[in-house]
Amino acid sequence: MLIRKAEKQDLEEILTLFLNTIQNVNQHDYTAEQLKVWQSGADDRQKWVKKLDEQQFLVAEEDGEITGFSSISKEGYLDTLFIHKYYQRKGIAKKLLSRMVEYANQQGVTEIITEASITARPFFERHGFKVVNKQILNRKNIKIPNYKMRMILGRH
Repeated sequence: MLIRKAEKQDLEEILTLFLNTIQNVNQHDYTAEQLKVWQSGADDRQKWVKKLDEQQFLVAEEDGEITGFSSISKEGYLDTLFIHKYYQRKGIAKKLLSRMVEYANQQGVTEIITEASITARPFFERHGFKVVNKQILNRKNIKIPNYKMRMILGRH
């Protein structure tokens, strides 16, 4: 597995992975209506280009195919962590998260904050995140529950 910095030409593959992961991995925890609204986050291409430009944005690759991606801001906001439906539970998310923690430590931040789906919450808890609070997001008049979570970083 190769982990590398995401590039603008990766955007289509990243967005396809984003859409497919939400549809296939999160379907047991969210309604079809919630999934559709969540997926509409792929529609704003400029927002994604901005993430690529401004965040530490990495992709995991296997045989030239993007199998996962993650991004974090300089301030320690873990914005994305998505793994291809066929590559779940293979250690990719763990490796990407490890690189995000490494980056956050280099930036000198003391904590990482993320907003985890119901589906992702157990993964984050296993890796040192604690729930700050349950949130109900309102997107296009659809309520979507998730969890604000925090990982306190140790000083090295």
